[in-house]
Amino acid sequence: MIRPLAYCDNLSHIRSSIDCIDYRIIELLAQRAEYVEQAAHYKSSLEEVKAEQRVINMFEQRNEWASSFNMDAKLIESIFQSIINHFINKETEIFHEQS
Repeated sequence: MIRPLAYCDNLSHIRSSIDCIDYRIIELLAQRAEYVEQAAHYKSSLEEVKAEQRVINMFEQRNEWASSFNMDAKLIESIFQSIINHFINKETEIFHEQS
């Protein structure tokens, strides 16, 4: 359970909430992976897989989201760089398997 910060009375409460948040992040990344895999089946070229303009647009949007949550844009960019690179590689593998 993610305990609201106002009700975290000790370090154990905080750590437990962090663990729950991390679990949910991983759960959402697994769900994202399913969507990426499905998207790969709709792409007909490696250029579509790489989708350079889409990646640029994603970074701009994620930076805006980071700002709206008062998050460090460099942290968010680093996280999403890793996520996007991983999934582009995965989509590339799927694309080659389909060819």
